[in-house]
Amino acid sequence: MRAKNLLILFSLLLLAACSDKEEPLEELFLELDASSENVDYGDSFTLTWNSNASQCYAAGRWSGEKPIQGTEEISIKRGGISSFVLDCRRNNEFINQAVAITIVKNTADYFIFAERGEEPDFTIEYGENEKVVFTSQARGDVNNDTIPDIIFGVQTRSTIDNSIVQTKLLQMLGGPLPIITEIITDECDAISTLIPKDLDQDSSTDVIGLSSDYERQNLNTSKICIFKGTSLGLVLDNELVTNETALNFNNSGIKAGGLVDRNNNVALDIYLLGESKEYWIEVGTTDGPIFEEFDYDNSLLEGLTLTDLLALDFDSDSNEDIVFAAYDSDGNGKFVTVPRSGDGTNWAEALLYENIPYVKGIDSIVYDQDEEIDVLVMGDENPSNGIDLSPTSTLKVYETGEVNILENEVDIAFTNQATASLNNQVVLADFDQDFDGGDILYSFEDFGDITASFLIIEKQETTDEEDVTTYSYLALNNEELGLQNVPTEHAHTIFVDYNSDFDIDAIFAVKGGPNPETNLNTLDFYIQTNESN
Repeated sequence: MRAKNLLILFSLLLLAACSDKEEPLEELFLELDASSENVDYGDSFTLTWNSNASQCYAAGRWSGEKPIQGTEEISIKRGGISSFVLDCRRNNEFINQAVAITIVKNTADYFIFAERGEEPDFTIEYGENEKVVFTSQARGDVNNDTIPDIIFGVQTRSTIDNSIVQTKLLQMLGGPLPIITEIITDECDAISTLIPKDLDQDSSTDVIGLSSDYERQNLNTSKICIFKGTSLGLVLDNELVTNETALNFNNSGIKAGGLVDRNNNVALDIYLLGESKEYWIEVGTTDGPIFEEFDYDNSLLEGLTLTDLLALDFDSDSNEDIVFAAYDSDGNGKFVTVPRSGDGTNWAEALLYENIPYVKGIDSIVYDQDEEIDVLVMGDENPSNGIDLSPTSTLKVYETGEVNILENEVDIAFTNQATASLNNQVVLADFDQDFDGGDILYSFEDFGDITASFLIIEKQETTDEEDVTTYSYLALNNEELGLQNVPTEHAHTIFVDYNSDFDIDAIFAVKGGPNPETNLNTLDFYIQTNESN
């Protein structure tokens, strides 16, 4: 009997053990869906997900721990494609899903400025027979805080005799609380060309200021000023670069200057062209920055006034040239090209190109996405003395390639081209972040009856059914785009992303009323944040 009971008990235990066997786990799954994959700027969309995991975490354009099931409404300002990733786990099993959302922004959506403050951020005063001229700009990080800064030069000129009444070199240091301050120049007032470069390799951008060739020939002024970047911004330091040459900073004779790669090591150096000598400041040398002086044959430049320079392989012979934009006494435009040779230039093979439109600004640009650098040029009907302007008649891209660069051009047209004049300072910025080589921004000059403040030139890419890609430009001013919180009257516009949020903020210079205390006119500067992102 006892044996029988033991057998029954054993059978019951075996049956119980079998009944407690774990059921196999359901296969790990994750579903992530979006209400729409293409969303207009300003609209929201919904992400919905479901999983049998134990934990889920978001990555990409969202973050943090998420429940294993849920719905979330999301709104994004930044245009383009944004990825939303969900990673889930159960014990040692992992699974993830992702969706890509395209935020569709039109041109106006990239320029949504906050309202301007009640009080200006800076003010310049000028007299009845005077005009304010914006001469040059330089961008960089002058105080080494990894946030963009901008430097810009402003002259007050007499409308009676064209003389320079006063100059101001202004800086706006980027950051959460940007301010505009005046740099103390101690009457070193060369601000018509500003060349930014970290000369002493301390990670702060330094700036070299030059008088223009027009000022050298007509206003009896030709100076060089060197400003060192510091934690508080730029300070005048004409001893920053060792000068053992005959170059006189107060009477320099410099005709043009810019950034040129002297040794083909990708690092851009400083190149200055004088009346009979040329100068290099090679960056990164062991002994620190120093002026080097060389003679050159200036006969090709006789009778010309230089406006700008650019280094590129102009004639597609695999050798870089320095290209000078110039004009003669009759206002006819010219190009002078000088081949680079070794660690210098070869003026014996310099060439003069005639039948060129007057060009006051020449810049490199990526137009057709090939390996060759293209050229953006801009100029007016007639050369200007700085205060007497004429409409901008030349705005085009010269495309480098197999044919002569001057025979392969793309004109850029804009609505008020016959009556408006563009400032020569250009901003090349891929503001729509479509990685097509960049878009173009110009400020309008205070000329004629213009009420628009700036011109936006958006590069457009089109691919046809045969997979052939072509490029074009669409130019619209702020009034045509209906941009809000932009001055209703013309305001000189200076662009910089001062808060590093990948949209372009602006400084608007607005004509104010007369100051009753001084009886002088005022030009008020307002910093306005772009809130599009």
